Amino acid sequence: MKFICAKLQVEALNQKTMKTINSNFINGQFIPSSGKEILGIYNPANGKQIGGVLLGEEQDLLKAIESASNAQAKFSFSTKAERMEYLQCLHDAVMERIGDLQEVTVQEYGATWQRSLWSNKYAAETFLYFREILKDFQFESKIGQSSISMVPVGVTAIMTAWNANSGSICVKLAAAIAAGCTVVIKPNELSAIQSHVLAECFQKAALPEGVINMVHGRGDVLGTILSSHPAIGKILFTGSTLVGKKSSQKMQ
Repeated sequence: MKFICAKLQVEALNQKTMKTINSNFINGQFIPSSGKEILGIYNPANGKQIGGVLLGEEQDLLKAIESASNAQAKFSFSTKAERMEYLQCLHDAVMERIGDLQEVTVQEYGATWQRSLWSNKYAAETFLYFREILKDFQFESKIGQSSISMVPVGVTAIMTAWNANSGSICVKLAAAIAAGCTVVIKPNELSAIQSHVLAECFQKAALPEGVINMVHGRGDVLGTILSSHPAIGKILFTGSTLVGKKSSQKMQ
């Protein structure tokens, strides 16, 4: 009986109007993509198209990097208390949309209802995990006669693979926010619907403009720029060993 009910729920979701993601989240706003290619998004459980994404291009990503760079100057001086509050706001915003995230995860991944609920709750909880770490974290310490200060490395690029989309994005984002770094997120383009809902959560969390940016697009186009742009101080990614080697070579 449970299997039949779950199947009917998925079929009902697939009957909804297809959604096309045609904007990127830059400087606190959703800005129309300048791209021309629309990539279809399909439910892997049944092969049916559920939407599409207008892929961003170089100019979209450069706007996001500029936005993050401008915000970094001030955000790097944010206090521990401020960052803890930002992390709490991010958690609350994601939890507020947990039902929507669960729904699109079922559609976009073909995941079960139980798995999609767990994975998105895990994504939200990562913000609380890093908030807890910040409570007693010391950014300044002494070793002998030397003083050590831990400072933000700068704009952080976040690139994620198709699987575990919400968790993969949020755990990297939470670490960056805790450290005082602004971010540019390039999620896998086949997870665009989930990523867009997350971006709406980030907007609702109301962090300073430019702290969080997200651009949809192909890895061979946007990933190459993120791996070599001089404004990027750190790369956090989930992917293959080959991609990691290429990224590290371009940053050297």
